[in-house]
Amino acid sequence: MWFEEYATPIYEEEQLVAVQGIIRNIDERVKFIQDIEYQMSHDPLTNIHNRQFFDNIAAKSNLDFDTPVAMILCDLDELKFMNDTYGHKKGDELVKAAANLFKRIFSEIAVVARMGGDEFAVLLIDRSKREVESLCELLMEEILLQNSLKKGPHISMSFGHAYRSHSKGNMDSLFMEADQKMFQDKRRRKEQKLVRAGR
Repeated sequence: MWFEEYATPIYEEEQLVAVQGIIRNIDERVKFIQDIEYQMSHDPLTNIHNRQFFDNIAAKSNLDFDTPVAMILCDLDELKFMNDTYGHKKGDELVKAAANLFKRIFSEIAVVARMGGDEFAVLLIDRSKREVESLCELLMEEILLQNSLKKGPHISMSFGHAYRSHSKGNMDSLFMEADQKMFQDKRRRKEQKLVRAGR
């Protein structure tokens, strides 16, 4: 329980003889503040962090810390098709399924955020390059496994990752490299889809 205390010292002949105070339960006020702070830092649809929180952590890594850092940027390939064909409720189910996948893999070891729409980001701090590459491989394996089990909507995702041995002053270039690799992956997937469609 949370309490707020007001105390007043009582003196007699310049000697402290007692303290008189009031203690008040402020559980509801603290819960209200915590709820507001949670809403400000989390995406309401997926309950993972939002872009504002992610950008704040990235900014701190850019200015205040100097540690190995990696970023994985991901983009759902079929959200627009899902929304246009089956409605936004089905699109929301796809976004939530992707968020749950990220939480399952990364929630204990990284900052996971929905950057908006169909875009997600993962920030890994103080991990080796090999660990990051292994986690990217695990992400691909988990997507294939989930799709093969047909539990929930089919997930198709383009992604790119980048790594720096020092975060300080490097976060912008880290983001740009991961974003460029994600775009290249998306283009490659579209080309493969066109080739398959042409057969």
